[in-house]
Amino acid sequence: MRRRKLFQKERIAEYDHLVTYESPMSYTAEAFQKALVNLEYINVDGNFKVVQFTSTLAGAGKTTFISNVAHLIGKKGKKVVIVDLDLRKPKINRIFRSPNENGVTDYLTGKIDYKTLINYSEKFSVHYIVAGERTTAVVNVLEAQKLKDLIARLRTEFDYVLLDSPPTMAVSDALYISRLADGVLFIVAQNETKRTVINEAIQTLKQNKVNIIGIAFTQVDVKNSDLLSYTYGYGYGYNSSLQDDLDKEKS
Repeated sequence: MRRRKLFQKERIAEYDHLVTYESPMSYTAEAFQKALVNLEYINVDGNFKVVQFTSTLAGAGKTTFISNVAHLIGKKGKKVVIVDLDLRKPKINRIFRSPNENGVTDYLTGKIDYKTLINYSEKFSVHYIVAGERTTAVVNVLEAQKLKDLIARLRTEFDYVLLDSPPTMAVSDALYISRLADGVLFIVAQNETKRTVINEAIQTLKQNKVNIIGIAFTQVDVKNSDLLSYTYGYGYGYNSSLQDDLDKEKS
């Protein structure tokens, strides 16, 4: 029973409020700026155009994180598209206050064409693709050749393709999605997630040969944090070495 409650816990979020847009000079916005600098440094040779975002459990702020980073990329004049592949609990449509229709599943079943699939937010300077009509055949969708072809096409037309995916510990979807990405950015809610849970999630990804390119922290308590070697702002942090730290603990 306790485990079920852990997985059901979700943070109530105001999804369409992007701090990088509403308060660009804030500490939290600066944290996102620095997270983007890290991402661009990793992608200096253009080998990480398709980046997946996942987390341990629901409520880590993954969708908020990906949306803020996308907005900052768009502000720099680069073409970025978010693809909502969290087909069980889609949220990207909430960011842009749009209906969850004419999305990924609709495109894959031939109900809409490519031009109809892609939306653009003038406000946030971000292209986005919603999840679309709900389906029970999620794994089949994620393994579809047409989805692979779609990501391949987006790769040629955008500077960044950001994939929003479900939490690693909730369902296996994130592992299927990782096959479409060049690398995975792992989101951790510091105050909500135990090290053992983080370690289990990371080990699951590593066992499936998933390329973890970084770890970003949300809900960071800077004053009381013993998890970060350094932090950005008051809401978010970034640390690409946590995986090594957890491996040392395990051994």
